[in-house]
Amino acid sequence: FRCVSKLWSSITTSPYFIRSFGSRSSTRLCLLVSVRTLNKCRIFNSIRQHEHPDRTSNPHVRESYVIDAHKLYHYHRSESVNGLICLGVPYGNIIVLNPTIRQHVTLPQTSEGVLVYNFLGYDPVEDKYKVLLIAGCRYEDPLVFTLGPQESWRVSRNSLKHIATGFKVKGICINGHVYCKARILLRVDDTFKTEECLMSFDVRYEKFNVIREPADDTLCDSFFNYSSGKVAWLCYDVSCIRFWVLEDKEKQEWSPRKFPLPFPRLHDPIWLVVLRLRGITHDTCEFIYTRTTLEAIYVLYYDPKRNRIRRVKYEGVQDEEKDFLKKNIEEYIHYYPNHCESLVSLEDVPRP
Repeated sequence: FRCVSKLWSSITTSPYFIRSFGSRSSTRLCLLVSVRTLNKCRIFNSIRQHEHPDRTSNPHVRESYVIDAHKLYHYHRSESVNGLICLGVPYGNIIVLNPTIRQHVTLPQTSEGVLVYNFLGYDPVEDKYKVLLIAGCRYEDPLVFTLGPQESWRVSRNSLKHIATGFKVKGICINGHVYCKARILLRVDDTFKTEECLMSFDVRYEKFNVIREPADDTLCDSFFNYSSGKVAWLCYDVSCIRFWVLEDKEKQEWSPRKFPLPFPRLHDPIWLVVLRLRGITHDTCEFIYTRTTLEAIYVLYYDPKRNRIRRVKYEGVQDEEKDFLKKNIEEYIHYYPNHCESLVSLEDVPRP
């Protein structure tokens, strides 16, 4: 729509219009599903998460669009953050994508051949996006990149020595803080020891904070933005939905939560598939379960308080995608819950 006229383009690219659009979009969250192959990435648009919250629905979603870019053959390290998505390979380029305007940018390269993890954060006070880069094998200072003109990577020295852990763990951003799983290096007398933790990064002030793990041997590698805007750390359990919620970040107080499963051992009796938990909707407080087959992509929304279920079936996985997905179907399908549309442009971000 920016191509209609110069006047319309100037209106839709103004900071006021972009903020107003983002504010409205934040109340209409949706689930994005991406299917990637060797040379393209296809995005499926879901129904809004808040639609039909009080009854079971079974729509078949067909709307999608294709981003023809081989560079999008990347791992997905962060959830959708205020409308943007950050992609990156552990040893290579980092890409920031705005699915709404179908625009992406490759950030300047850092060091080659070094295992790194990238996470996207958003500062709502100064309205800035920042990409956080943390080493995965060497205890080096993290790097930070602000999305904007004339920006570059800079070193952040406000943290203990740490590395990011969990090869497929996604980082999350809540209220201006990025959370990711990490391992810190501690000096004890004349020796060093390591400790697993949850690392918090203040996007505005670029400061790190170490959060101790809850005392639970069943913790897994999944974090969620709980409905109250708090970090939820999922546990391994086949009998119920169980996780810990970070109630007080300063006091590092965790409290347990427990909900019944929608089906025994998550086996859906209608679709006849085993489901996997992907997140929690912010607007309807439903658990999001998914399952991908070569025939379709299944999404189930489960409200444990009302014991109600909504189903969405994504049809239209193409033949060439099926051939590629046979290699490792879970590796090339990615889900972005609580996504909101954004008109933020990436044109002014420096390229390599």
